[in-house]
Amino acid sequence: MRRVRILAFAYACEPMAGSEPGAGWVWARMLAQLGETWVITRANNRAAVEAGLEGLPERDRIHFVYADLPGWARFWKRGQRGVRLYYLLWQACALRAGRRLHRRLDFDLTWHVTMANAWLGSLAPLVGPPFVYGPVGGALRPPYSLIRDLGWAGGCRELARATARTLGRSLNPLARLAWRRARLILVQNSETRDWLPGRHAPKAVVFPNVVLDEHLAPARLRSPGGSTALFAGRLLPFKGASIALRTLAALPGWRLLVAGAGPDQARLMRMALRLGVEDRVEFLGWVGRPEILRLMSEEADVLLFPSLREDAGWVVAEAAACGLPVVSLDRGGPKVLGAVGVAPRGRDATVAALAAAVPLSRDGAPPPVPGFAASLRRLVSLLETSGWAPAPSVTLVDAPAVAREETGFVPQGPLLRSVSCARGDTQPHPLRYAPGGCYSPLDPPGGAGGSGR
Repeated sequence: MRRVRILAFAYACEPMAGSEPGAGWVWARMLAQLGETWVITRANNRAAVEAGLEGLPERDRIHFVYADLPGWARFWKRGQRGVRLYYLLWQACALRAGRRLHRRLDFDLTWHVTMANAWLGSLAPLVGPPFVYGPVGGALRPPYSLIRDLGWAGGCRELARATARTLGRSLNPLARLAWRRARLILVQNSETRDWLPGRHAPKAVVFPNVVLDEHLAPARLRSPGGSTALFAGRLLPFKGASIALRTLAALPGWRLLVAGAGPDQARLMRMALRLGVEDRVEFLGWVGRPEILRLMSEEADVLLFPSLREDAGWVVAEAAACGLPVVSLDRGGPKVLGAVGVAPRGRDATVAALAAAVPLSRDGAPPPVPGFAASLRRLVSLLETSGWAPAPSVTLVDAPAVAREETGFVPQGPLLRSVSCARGDTQPHPLRYAPGGCYSPLDPPGGAGGSGR
């Protein structure tokens, strides 16, 4: 009997990161708790991934395969420029690598993790085994009432994106392939679930990609009446920093820390001058994750994050983990993650509502964000209800054991597993029992197929 073998497509995957790269890493770890997992990711993630594997509890059952276009075929990609086209081309490389692996290892499940976009689709179903799609996003659009705050350039980009999204839903064969083949579709928010064609809605479940796999620094005990708001994110028009500046103008006595960089920064600095708040706003530029967490824990009283279309919002979850209240628009990922949401209306009405919510929220506490163990247990439950089950000769890792690991309970005994494909050897080898244990989904833990605990 062997463990479940899972193949994951994770274009973005990097330890100790937020957003998509952080999602790729933590979901790879979660899948490795379900079974032996091979992750296909980009070659430029190799250094960070291999450093992150040191000391990782799952390192014996997680293997990374690096795939990329040759250098001569990607000279045109610079940063975020052309990223969606490159992502589609990269999937072809990942598919080729995945099929080679499948011929050797006979996977039980394929999973497209990142960058999962509902209207770009996925080639992962073509590997062959049963397929899980997501968490996916991409269906959110900015509220019409706030589009004018995007500026001309931002408005044109959103128009182009809306056109691509509409065409992707109607005409993209990769999107239709992914929706049709998926046993389970995990969506970032309710708006994406409602956007999917109706015949696929029954297998769509709201499950954000935000899963915090580490203990963040607890927030300090703030004295009542603090007046520092924090905005953290890339400075792009749709992220809503301009709305945050307008909200600051309606909050006398408050100051705003803007942690982030991007092409919208010059427009935002001009706006701060025009609104007369330049002496109460500090543009910090690009800030690393440790410093963001420090700002949340030590300086900020509220995270003001009025993004116009945020599928998930790692910064929202990180703020919540630090005990920092979050004020946002009542839509997308922040709403799912427990932010205090303001319904978007006209610009002036929305700004007034945000300005009223900020001081009311600063002394409150956000709801807890589900951590690694809770998310893993829910994931196992969803797989079972989706109708997927491994072959009788295959075992599934006991997800609740993740929580038990925190108590120090580690079972002992032999375990058969396949070694990394990098060695060119896929024969079973006896190894020391890894934390987590395993049991047959046909038997409860401790039963006939269990580990006896």
